[in-house]
Amino acid sequence: MKYLLILILFIPIQVFNQTNPELVVDKRVELIKNAEKYLGLRYRSKVGKSIFDCSGFVKYIMAGIGKNVTRSSVTQIHDGKRVKDIKEVKPGDILVFKGRNYRNNRPGHVGMVHHWSNDTLYFIHSSVAKGVVIDRISDPYYAKRFLQARDVLSQ
Repeated sequence: MKYLLILILFIPIQVFNQTNPELVVDKRVELIKNAEKYLGLRYRSKVGKSIFDCSGFVKYIMAGIGKNVTRSSVTQIHDGKRVKDIKEVKPGDILVFKGRNYRNNRPGHVGMVHHWSNDTLYFIHSSVAKGVVIDRISDPYYAKRFLQARDVLSQ
């Protein structure tokens, strides 16, 4: 018992505060698999008490793995930590876009990183026109509206 107490006193407190990277990877996989269950669901569909507009979809999927994010695309741009380089985003990171008026820098749409393939970033989101779908961020409509990425899972 005496040695256990001495050992605990000499272990840096940071050891207990670190996020387990393997656990975060598992959460990302779980999040994406859960999001895929809703592919094809119409925009503004009601699932339980949630409405699947773009931000409602993100909030619902995040809640499924125990992460709380705000309800609006305007506020989700402040959730988590900003990912400064788009090439560093990972599945489950939130992507924030301008709304229909690309000249206005106000957030108006959100989705989540789905995967990378051949240097192309794919994201899953609830689209007004197509419902829950996977699209490419390089699509001209989204490319000119992209604002930033947010990592809420690594915290």
